[in-house]
Amino acid sequence: MPYFKPSKSSIHLIARAFLVEGEKVVLCRVKGKDWFFLPGGHIENGEPAATALLRELNEEIGPNDYYISSFIGICENIFSLDEKTLQHEVNMIFKVDLGADFKIAGLEDDIEFITVKKKELGKIAVQPAALKEGVLGWMATEKIFFR
Repeated sequence: MPYFKPSKSSIHLIARAFLVEGEKVVLCRVKGKDWFFLPGGHIENGEPAATALLRELNEEIGPNDYYISSFIGICENIFSLDEKTLQHEVNMIFKVDLGADFKIAGLEDDIEFITVKKKELGKIAVQPAALKEGVLGWMATEKIFFR
């Protein structure tokens, strides 16, 4: 993507979870959209990324036993919503293991969650695409990625 200087810009630091329940992965999407993303959300100023991730998971999915087992990568995503606004995300991705009693409460009205088999993840429209590629590569090699 060529660099351009819009009149307004935004940079977001986001903690995301590669949520694993056995052989399944949890994805979410904004209702009505045809693409998915990894659960998580914005890191607040002064908040450690792991703390932010656990807070976001509890706020979005509901209380569960979330266990952050490893850091798996970083994905930078720069995109434009319109001609005046440049969005710049830095996504920090963590593998999060779930207990057998995991339940999705879905506490936010505009977001819905699905579970998919890990081996099917490559067939699902996950955004940003570079994040999806990084996670798929990590699943094959367990090497931390930067995209």
